[in-house]
Amino acid sequence: MIVMDLEWNYGTTEQSAPAEKSLKFEIIQIGAAKVDAQGKILKTFDRLVGPSVYPKMASHVEKLTGITAQRLSGAQKFPTVWKAFCDWSGGEQQIIFWGNCDGAVLLSNLLYHGFSGGEDLELYDLQALYDCAFVKSGQQTALGGALGALELTPYGQYHSALADAVNAASIFKSLGGEEFIRQNQPKLMQLLARRHRKKVQREEPGELLMEKTLENITDIDQVQPQFEPQLHRYMNAAPKQLIEGFYRNHKKIWAYQCEDRFVKVTSRSRPARSGKGKDFIVRFYQIDRAQLDALRRLKVRQETQVRRRRR
Repeated sequence: MIVMDLEWNYGTTEQSAPAEKSLKFEIIQIGAAKVDAQGKILKTFDRLVGPSVYPKMASHVEKLTGITAQRLSGAQKFPTVWKAFCDWSGGEQQIIFWGNCDGAVLLSNLLYHGFSGGEDLELYDLQALYDCAFVKSGQQTALGGALGALELTPYGQYHSALADAVNAASIFKSLGGEEFIRQNQPKLMQLLARRHRKKVQREEPGELLMEKTLENITDIDQVQPQFEPQLHRYMNAAPKQLIEGFYRNHKKIWAYQCEDRFVKVTSRSRPARSGKGKDFIVRFYQIDRAQLDALRRLKVRQETQVRRRRR
């Protein structure tokens, strides 16, 4: 497994050009530790990342991390650094973060730079697992707080990507390594699923028709072939695909027509409860013509942005 930490920058008012708003936070440093099943560190990775979107450092980020625009000058861009990381990691897809923000930032940067939407990665939130197992109050424990509670000696300076990754790896080892994740991940997934259902009911356009979990998926190309027959049975009509799948806010979206009804399908992945592959939460929503047209515009906008970046 990989324990990773990221530092990132964001745009000042004058840098937030409309064309770049799809990348809110830009990674400027990647730190990682490769660990064995017990949490022992095998090797480390530490690289600065040259900015492509926000060359001016936000003052808060510079003060927090000590990373200046001068330090980033000449650093390789994200696509090159990410390929170097993948070579270093040997293609390891299980990545642990302290907190959920870094995982979301990583996925958004991968998508922005034309990599896959991160569906092959299995991301774990060690902070949430720790809190679920020990805190049980809904409060988030800071990295330094967990180190203190476990009587572990901090390594390096906080808000250095490598130091934070090494400190998180120390916590991972103290908790029992992969066995701790195996025991507590199902409990955390149940908690997050309850919270997410409430959030979806408030925010997702359309009428929720059905939710289905596809378990232990090891090939993401099998997600669509598995849910389409279920859509057919549920709607009692053969689905006609109107919009091919595209990524939006870390989930994949399709649109279908079933006789005179329009259906949006969303798919979001999470590490499998069984520990093998990933589970995909698939939801069917009935939408109207206006919502269908809005999805079409989103897809066109995304494709235009991707083409612009690849020039």
